[in-house]
Amino acid sequence: MGSLSFNFSCMSLFALGISHQTAPIGIRERLAFAAESLPEALTSLAAVPGIDGCTIVSTCNRTELYLSGRQPIMRAASEWLHAWHKLAPGQFHEHLYQLEQSACMFHLVKVISGADSMIIGEPQVAGQVKQSWQMAHDQNVLDSRLDRMFQHAFAGAKRVRSQTGIGRDPVTLPFAALRLAHQIFGSLTNLRALLIGAGEMIEDCAVHFSESQLAGISIANRNPDRARELAGRFGASGHGLDQLRELLPQHDLVIACTASPRAIIDQHAFKQALSRRRRRPMFALDLSVPRNIDPASGSLEDLFLYTIDDLHAIVENNQQKRAEAMQQAIDIIEAEVRSFERWLRLQDTSTTLRGLRRRAQSERDELLEQARTQLAAGHDPEAVMQRLGHRLVNRLLHGPSIRLRQAAESADEALLEAARYYFLDEPK
Repeated sequence: MGSLSFNFSCMSLFALGISHQTAPIGIRERLAFAAESLPEALTSLAAVPGIDGCTIVSTCNRTELYLSGRQPIMRAASEWLHAWHKLAPGQFHEHLYQLEQSACMFHLVKVISGADSMIIGEPQVAGQVKQSWQMAHDQNVLDSRLDRMFQHAFAGAKRVRSQTGIGRDPVTLPFAALRLAHQIFGSLTNLRALLIGAGEMIEDCAVHFSESQLAGISIANRNPDRARELAGRFGASGHGLDQLRELLPQHDLVIACTASPRAIIDQHAFKQALSRRRRRPMFALDLSVPRNIDPASGSLEDLFLYTIDDLHAIVENNQQKRAEAMQQAIDIIEAEVRSFERWLRLQDTSTTLRGLRRRAQSERDELLEQARTQLAAGHDPEAVMQRLGHRLVNRLLHGPSIRLRQAAESADEALLEAARYYFLDEPK
């Protein structure tokens, strides 16, 4: 970032987060938020002293708190995050990153544009962040600064995706999953896949898998009607989660990605499935955070269990060509950050000017009321006016005079020079 860092004395913007770059899935899932708990979590976070605005972004690869407030609030936010998830204070502090002001804005644009994703350029995260921002709006926990930062970030991310090749032919998680399945089974022609969930990731998996000449695809979801609706678009069959134990033995590939806060397939279910398959191997991929498949299942023979983190190596091998696009993206992001900086500076200046104007008007109104009282009592109008002007000048210059004397005593030449420039138009 270099020259893009700066500080404001009163209000600041912060990000406190954990991601695939700082922690493995076993830790990330401990700090993830279930979708149904987010409204309550936002209200709770907004009540932390010093926090004036907040948003929570929680995806498979990251959990991030975006905050607006007065320093110091990062420690309080970290304590809240641990307490909300019933963790010991500071238990995962070493995995958390803290960003402020320009660095916070820079990071947010990278996240929304897909430049910070495990799959560089993946498009899903933009929609996820927009949903988080909308939820914060609905819960009335955004202040003007945080709201404007997100609006600038969305605009910057849109420019990144439209003006660079970062999102062109993305190496998606479903693509990486298929590559991994090919490495294990070779041809997939005679295999069947079970997709668990019905969200955007599972829909993407259905798109890729339906083009891979599999023998069949089944989709299972908590809502069977939603599963059948999605399955109908891909020539698949739809089912409820209550049919999982019957479905598992019939499928060679199992991909799970739901919003469930706990595992929905345990080790025993896979053990039974493998027994009924007469030990024919199964490939299972858990794309969920928290995980949908009990990690203990990985100890079973003939079950190849992978998590979202295991796809990283496959993805990295296919992303070298994005280096040039990434540099173009960084240039665009830095330009958007500078634009946001200008807005923040204008906000601070406007706030200061409004405060000065209110104070001057208050002093004027008080002295005018005193002058009217004196005139009504029959005092000499000329004397009243002279006294009014003298007292108004003294009141308006009292504070600045004291601070200028203090600056002179401490040899603060920068402040003295600024005073001459702004008040006398006489630079030294």
